[in-house]
Amino acid sequence: GFLAIRGKGIVAQIDGHDVRVGSRRMLEEASISTALLSDTVDELESSGKTTMLVAVDGELQGLIGVADTLKEDSVKAVRALHRLGIQTAMITGDNRRTAEAIARHVKIDHVVAGVLPDGKVAEVKRLQDQHGMVAFVGDGINDAPALTQANVGIAIGTGTDIAIEASDVTLVRGALTGVVEAINLSRATFRKIRQNLFWAF
Repeated sequence: GFLAIRGKGIVAQIDGHDVRVGSRRMLEEASISTALLSDTVDELESSGKTTMLVAVDGELQGLIGVADTLKEDSVKAVRALHRLGIQTAMITGDNRRTAEAIARHVKIDHVVAGVLPDGKVAEVKRLQDQHGMVAFVGDGINDAPALTQANVGIAIGTGTDIAIEASDVTLVRGALTGVVEAINLSRATFRKIRQNLFWAF
């Protein structure tokens, strides 16, 4: 038996044993104490790793710490966006401690953490209410609704087909600096349109 709990983890029956692998919240909701490894979890999350706890038959057995490797151009792209006067935000399903560790490294302005896949649209709407125009960059199936909700949806070309289909702009190379190039290109295009209209009139 196998059950995936979106945004939390998995439950499976293996050789008659109940096995759970997922977030601290998922195990605690199943009344499994995570106190034994809480210091290790905190330490891993503070260093930017996502932790998955493992329980067998209601007993905590261990944990797994994983980290996404940052795209090489992430810091460069965020710095360039700041120079253009654009604020940056990260919306992630990761816990706040992990998200803030990554945000500090990349110098992201706002962090929205612990968001379940279907909560990304609500967060984009909230950012629109607060800041007005919002561009959303994503590459996964879970990003498609948020890409549609944003004023400008930008898909990473190496991502899923559904994300590409839902977006307004697709970065073919998959490099985040392409976001900056797209903004510069669109601004130059509008500048040229305005110049042409001026001379036409």
